[in-house]
Amino acid sequence: MSGNRSLSHTFEDDFRESLLHPLIEQSPTLIAVVSRKGAYLFANAQFASTIGLPVDELLGRHENDVLRRVDGAELLRVDALATKAGPASFFEEGRIRGRRRRFMTVRYPLRNSDGEAIATCLTATEVVASQPCDDDTRASLASVEERNGELQRALEQMERLAYTDRLTGAWNRRHLEDSALIEMSRAERHGFPVSMLIIDVDHFKALNDSHGHAVGDRVLVGLVCCIRSGIRRADTVTRWGGEEFVVLAPDTPLHEAERLAHKIRDHIAAATFGENLAVTVSIGVAEYECGAGFEPWFANADRALYKAKSAGRNSVVCDQLTGLRASLGRSRNAPLQLNWREAYRGGHPLLDGQHERLFEHANLLLDAIVCGAPREETLGIVQQLLDEVRRHFIDEERVHAETGVPDRRAHAAEHARLLDKADGMYALILHDDAPAIELFQFLAYDVIAQHVLGADRRTFPYLQKHDDSHDERVSN
Repeated sequence: MSGNRSLSHTFEDDFRESLLHPLIEQSPTLIAVVSRKGAYLFANAQFASTIGLPVDELLGRHENDVLRRVDGAELLRVDALATKAGPASFFEEGRIRGRRRRFMTVRYPLRNSDGEAIATCLTATEVVASQPCDDDTRASLASVEERNGELQRALEQMERLAYTDRLTGAWNRRHLEDSALIEMSRAERHGFPVSMLIIDVDHFKALNDSHGHAVGDRVLVGLVCCIRSGIRRADTVTRWGGEEFVVLAPDTPLHEAERLAHKIRDHIAAATFGENLAVTVSIGVAEYECGAGFEPWFANADRALYKAKSAGRNSVVCDQLTGLRASLGRSRNAPLQLNWREAYRGGHPLLDGQHERLFEHANLLLDAIVCGAPREETLGIVQQLLDEVRRHFIDEERVHAETGVPDRRAHAAEHARLLDKADGMYALILHDDAPAIELFQFLAYDVIAQHVLGADRRTFPYLQKHDDSHDERVSN
């Protein structure tokens, strides 16, 4: 009960500070909002008066508890479960507290920006029960419906205000947490990737101290506009607190989120704010790992942000391990797990053995990355794996020449391209301290998943045909 009461007070407090409060309070229409669990979040004076309880005694209480104590008030049940399909309107009549009353009631869900129903609203407008349902009555009822529609739109605006940061117009924490729950559920159930960007204004305290809080506030407002101009409609920007903002990017794996972060950073660095001020930001990025929950996800992005600020600010740092583990989780039964299967054999003992060893050695590299092995050890595994790939390509080209595999020159050219890219990535790791995980992803996707299990498999029929003819010659 205490949790519902706290939620209703927050809802009511946000509403009372909006311009909609006088409109709703002076309306002759009865209005009440209940949460998905059936507790009153809001009731106007007209509704409370009809029920016969003060507004403060309604908020936070379950409507079952309230209505069973009020004779005949069942027709004013909001019933959060009754409006999943959308608005529903009825003429309802009954005796409430000894007086017979007839209402036109409308029940409809209140939704957040993602379309999820988070509460339900009832509007009840009293009509004369004895009046015949002639053309004038129907016109009057149509007018009532129109007014109820206006009230619905006003309440939806009120709900938006409850989820919005007052200074910047960005979403607030409550909205982020609700939206994150939805996206985490989509990731768990359907494997859709979702990433989080935490954006922090560099040296904001110094800016406030030098130019004043009013200028600082204008910088934050302009910053939100700048971020919004660089993200998609499906992405959301939240003011997490102070000068820290969070962008939630649905259907976005880590490598795409990294590009988005660089775009935002560059856009902000090129803009001016407040009194012609230049501002930079640091950004930490993490992808959601199924089963991890919101707090670990946020902590991963926050650690990446800390590294970005420690690296000199005005930079982007990604938590690469979240991208890898999330990718592995989405591909639980796919070759990305690097599980060798007998079905991958092509019939040539040398090449099949080399293919299997590539899987095993790539898994050694994956283990070293995930377990945080020392850099020297990881680099040694990378070098050995690249040597194995190079040796395998040489042997494979020789076997293709011996067996007359068609298009073998194009196949050899693809070998050269893959090796050139791998060597370039390895050089970056050596000289720029780039993460080894990017090279692993290249080897796992491009070399093993696409080349070994793709292009190489197309040569298997020719290798098997050669082995068959060799067996026939030996038997004769």
